[in-house]
Amino acid sequence: MKKLKAAMFHPTAIFIWKTLFYLMILLGLLWFYGFKNPNDTTFIYNEF
Repeated sequence: MKKLKAAMFHPTAIFIWKTLFYLMILLGLLWFYGFKNPNDTTFIYNEF
């Protein structure tokens, strides 16, 4: 158990965990906003 805990909190492992975490957030945002078609929306300043 101590070896596993030591391995998970090693600086290299922490870097890998953070990289995977932020990559998942980025991919989630791209997936969420990727379904919107920019040609469907109206431009906000069309009437000015």
